[in-house]
Amino acid sequence: MSDIASRTFVLECDVCHQPAGPGAYFCSSCHVLSVDPERRSYAATRWSRLGAFALDYLIIWLTAGVGWFIWLAIVAPRGQSPGKSLLGLHIVRTSGQVAATGDVWLREFGWDLTIGLIAALLLLLLGAVASSIGELFILWFWLTALFWSFSFFDAAWVLWDRDRQTLHDKVLGTLVVERSSRG
Repeated sequence: MSDIASRTFVLECDVCHQPAGPGAYFCSSCHVLSVDPERRSYAATRWSRLGAFALDYLIIWLTAGVGWFIWLAIVAPRGQSPGKSLLGLHIVRTSGQVAATGDVWLREFGWDLTIGLIAALLLLLLGAVASSIGELFILWFWLTALFWSFSFFDAAWVLWDRDRQTLHDKVLGTLVVERSSRG
């Protein structure tokens, strides 16, 4: 009995037959999504995640948001944002299922909207104590800087996260994957 209690059990990846690593959604060796029964989904690289983030914001800026919304309406049913569709990335739930259209909209639009509404509420609350228009503009500048700082910090989270998730991925229970025919 003490012999069994002293053993450590390690899960093995079905694809590369290496230790998968405890508590991770992806194998630490080959990066396959452990809950994907077909073993076709791999963790998107950190740089492709950041590239998709940059492409999404570039499309928003170039189209004043309108083109991005139309594009999102087209690709959201496939579990993608416009930037992710250009790079071949897909959003999945942590269960391995492709994210539903509503999940994609919430993830891509709702997160920034929530942060923006918090910043606007702070502006209104702090603006009530501002004694001039100049102070209100200063508040707007700092809250805008705070919004963008948080947005970039959220995106940069993929650089050190084990499963390459952003903060909003963690809150919403999503992962970003590349699909492959290998496996």
